[in-house]
Amino acid sequence: MWIRKSDHDRETGRATPVPTQIVGNEEFEPMPQTPDQQRVERRIFELADHYSRKLGMSRRTFLRTSGGMAVSFMAMNEVFGPAFLVSEAEAAEPAARREMWPKNEFILDLQTHHVKDSMAGPTVFRSLTGKFGLNPVLSGAAPAKDSLHRANYVKEIFFDSDTVMACLTGAAIGPPDKYVLSADDIVATRNLVNEAAGSRRMLAHGIGTVANPGWLEEAERQVRELKIDAWKFYTGDPVQPWRHDDEKLAYPFYEKTLKLGVRNICTHKGLPLPGPGADYFRPDDVLQAAKDWPDLNFIVFHSGMKHMMTMLPPGESGIDESGDIPWTTAFCAQIRAAGLKNIYLELGAVFGHSVVTHPEVCGHLLGQLIAAVGADHVIWGTDSIWWGSPQWQIEAFRRFQIPESLQEKFGYKPLSARDRELILGLNAARLFAIDVQEARKAIPEDALSRMKVAYQAAGEEPSITQYGWIAAV
Repeated sequence: MWIRKSDHDRETGRATPVPTQIVGNEEFEPMPQTPDQQRVERRIFELADHYSRKLGMSRRTFLRTSGGMAVSFMAMNEVFGPAFLVSEAEAAEPAARREMWPKNEFILDLQTHHVKDSMAGPTVFRSLTGKFGLNPVLSGAAPAKDSLHRANYVKEIFFDSDTVMACLTGAAIGPPDKYVLSADDIVATRNLVNEAAGSRRMLAHGIGTVANPGWLEEAERQVRELKIDAWKFYTGDPVQPWRHDDEKLAYPFYEKTLKLGVRNICTHKGLPLPGPGADYFRPDDVLQAAKDWPDLNFIVFHSGMKHMMTMLPPGESGIDESGDIPWTTAFCAQIRAAGLKNIYLELGAVFGHSVVTHPEVCGHLLGQLIAAVGADHVIWGTDSIWWGSPQWQIEAFRRFQIPESLQEKFGYKPLSARDRELILGLNAARLFAIDVQEARKAIPEDALSRMKVAYQAAGEEPSITQYGWIAAV
C-alpha cells in the first residue's frame, strides 16, 4: 500500500528537513525506507532535540530553521561518511548558515510540477494503474488540500527556497484530456506568476506527442499563441510510444520547431513506466537525432538513469563496483564517443534520489555526467513539488562532495564553485538566452521578492515535507 508522505508526516509529526525516504510521483513504486535512512532519521531527531533545547525552542520549530537543515546533513555524514560540508556552528547558531553561500546566486530549476486546479485526487497515472499495475490505492486517495496545486507550488518554489527562476513542466502521457497539466495550464501559471512578479520568473514547457494526428498544427499553436519556451516529451507513452530518431514522425517536427524558433527539447528518459512503451525510455534514440539536428538542444531529463534506486531491495544501490549506472553510464560513453555538443543532462529526481539514499551513487552520477559533457552541459532540475520545496536539494548540492575515494579510483574531478554555479542556473540561462546580470538587478526588487520578504518577516513556515508517495510500513 502507498500513502502520501505529506499525510504521513502530518499524522506522525516526524517530518525532516531532508527526506529520509524516497517518494514516488505515481510513475514508479517507491522503495521502503532503508536501514541507513532509518538511522539518519533517528539521528536527526536526536541532534534536533539537543540543539533545540540549547536554543530554547521546540524540536518542531528548530527543524524548520536552517539549523534543522544543518543537523540533517550532520546526521547523513555520520551514517554515510563525510559527503556534505556542514559545521556544528550552523546548528548551534542558525544565522551562521547565511554567510556560507553566494548572496547573488542564480538558481533556475528546469523541472518543476503542479497539477491542474480541477484535479482534486491523483494524477493521470491513476488512469494507467489498472492496466499496468502501479498503485492500486490511487483511485480513492486524494492529496491534502492544495498540496499539489498552483498556490502551494508558488510558496514551495519561490518563498521557501532560494530558487530564482523555474520552468513548469508536464507529462504528455495518455489522451490530452488526462494530462496532469495541459500546455495551456502550464502557460497560464507562467503568465500569472510573471505578471504578479513584474519580472520574468517562470518558463513554460509546451507538451504533446509527435505520434498524435495533427501534432504539427498543435505545435504551431503552442508556439504562436501560447509562446511556450521549450518542449517536453515522453517518448515512452504507453499508448503511443515513439523515438526521437524516427525520421517519419519526429524529423518533420524538428524542421517545424526550428522554423518557429523553439530550439530546446526536453525529454523524459530513464525511469520507465511499465507497459509496452518501457523500452522507449532508453536515451539512446537521442544520439542520432542530436547528430542530424545540430541546431536543436536535447535536454535529457533524469540523465537517462534507468531505476534511480527505486524498485531495489533495501541496502542495494543498483550499481556494481565498476560504478556502472544502468543506461546512464552507457549513454555518457556514447555521447563522448560521438563528440556531440547539443546534448544536455538534467538532474531532476536522480540527484535527489541518490543523494539521500546512496551518496556514493550520487558521486558516480555527477562524476560521470561532468566527464561526459562537461559541467557546462549539466542542468539543474528538482522534480518539485513532488519532493516538496526544492531547498533541501539546493542545500545538498551546495554541500555535496564527490568522495575522494571515487575521485582517486575513477578519476572524477571535485566539484568546483564554478561547476556549481553553472549547474544550478547559468547553463539553463544560456540555453534560454536569459541575461543573468539584468535578472539579478530586476528580481530582488520585483513584487514576488517583496512578498517573500514580508512572508519571512511574518515568520516563515516551511512545510519540510514531500507530496509524493511512500510505501506504508
